[in-house]
Amino acid sequence: MQHHPQHHPQHHPNDLKFNRWIFPIFMRSDRLDHATTVSTSRALRGIALAIFVALSGWGCTKKAGDDPNTLFVGISAGPATLDPRFATDAVGMRLGSLLFSSIVRVGPELDIIGEAASSWKYDKLTYTFQLRPGLSFPSAQGDRPMTADDLIYTFAQAQADKSPFASALKSIAKVEATYDAKTGGELKLKLSQFSATLLTDLSTVKILPKNLVEAAGEDFGKKPIGTGPFEFVSADANEIRLKARAGHAYATPQVPQVVFKIVREDNTRFLKFIKGELDLIQQDLPPAKISEIEKRGGFQVFKYPGLSMTYILVNLQDPLLKSREAREAISSALNREEIIRFKLESLAQPATSILSPANPFHDGTLAPPKFDLELSKSLMKKISSATGGVELTLKTSNSTQAVENGKVLSHQLDQAGVKTKLQSFEWGTFYDDIKKGNFQLATMKWVGTTDPDIYRSAFHSKEKPPGGKNRGGYLNAELDQLVEKGLLIEDHAKRVAHYKKVQRMIYEDLAIIPLWYEFEVAVVSPKVEGYSPSKNGDFSALTKLRKK
Repeated sequence: MQHHPQHHPQHHPNDLKFNRWIFPIFMRSDRLDHATTVSTSRALRGIALAIFVALSGWGCTKKAGDDPNTLFVGISAGPATLDPRFATDAVGMRLGSLLFSSIVRVGPELDIIGEAASSWKYDKLTYTFQLRPGLSFPSAQGDRPMTADDLIYTFAQAQADKSPFASALKSIAKVEATYDAKTGGELKLKLSQFSATLLTDLSTVKILPKNLVEAAGEDFGKKPIGTGPFEFVSADANEIRLKARAGHAYATPQVPQVVFKIVREDNTRFLKFIKGELDLIQQDLPPAKISEIEKRGGFQVFKYPGLSMTYILVNLQDPLLKSREAREAISSALNREEIIRFKLESLAQPATSILSPANPFHDGTLAPPKFDLELSKSLMKKISSATGGVELTLKTSNSTQAVENGKVLSHQLDQAGVKTKLQSFEWGTFYDDIKKGNFQLATMKWVGTTDPDIYRSAFHSKEKPPGGKNRGGYLNAELDQLVEKGLLIEDHAKRVAHYKKVQRMIYEDLAIIPLWYEFEVAVVSPKVEGYSPSKNGDFSALTKLRKK
């Protein structure tokens, strides 16, 4: 599935000097006799190589990360797609936010901030957004200004049946827009009913160039073009290259170019960072490597409570796993505290809800699931006697950390009498299996969750893939009614109370098996200045960084 790029040699700035010095030496060698020529040519080749090494920089300590005009960011996996219409994985959505603009988005402090919109107001089921001037799509022939047609087309695509974001935008009944590149414009969203989550949901709606999307069709993600602060340059199996757009409407990056290096193996990613080949790794290093970086000193390490929640996704259509008793047996077999202490270097805490303690909607009254090996064994024995034995498959991605965690989880399940087979796959294959329901148990992570409406996306009976995120196939009419009602609550305090009921229902039903909340950690080279972590885990900090 991976495409391996062909690497073309780059011309070194000293190539010309090399030619002037070496070529005359070789041309004189043809005047010598044969015996002399053989020995002399060997010597000359040695001299030539020595001179070439000296002049070309071979053996020097200069590293890719020393380029002051390029920021090198390490990531563990590439995006499933760069087409923002269909990007639902964390990497795809984060990269999309650099290439494309939203009308508004969730900011680094979890508040709603403007991107294409400079301001907005709400009155009588209508949101009115004032749009910034200067929004455009880059091209080799010169930037093409955004138009009102682009905006209307964008919302039509986001609300289409095949869109994974359609259900979140169903309250939008009509879209009206005017736009002038010099003076700005106005966008009106007329609603059929109030939606408490609409401003948050607008983060997923990225402004599209109508003509280019229609021309490219499903291939638009291969060369995405948006109104964001960065422009797409190239992508292959090993890296994604973006360049900054000077004089951008709302965010002008300080570093001319950003290269996302896809380094799948954790130790290799770590080594590239400490050697100076990577400038930044954000939430993508195992805890043991973070501890080692801290011990070495000289690097910037940022730790902060985040919004990520790791859990075991359960296929609730599976004959065995649809039983809550079986899910309780699995949950009780897991010693989360042990994993957190010894595998995660205490950079996590036991989880209860998709919403982390950093989220204002988090229900702090829920107690972490208890480790009770005897209860698990008892339940498993009962289930085994009724079914003739329990065998399960646990799937993970093939990242080192995911595999290591998977091994510990499998071992703990084995201790409770559950024969567990661990399977690890390249991210694209793994994620495709999850969306198709081709799994029993799978380790997953919710990343950057801000609004409690995630419970509708993750558990509503109408939110099954490919259009939705109810990948476990949860079916509960009472839950459906609760999450639908939650969309209509305007008062913040009432929303908080309402979603505590939702969290408790999923918690008690073990619709997923919560594991832990990881602390967010970013490691940054001392050459990089101005880094400020974002609580939602996005890449917005890259627009403000400087590099020595």
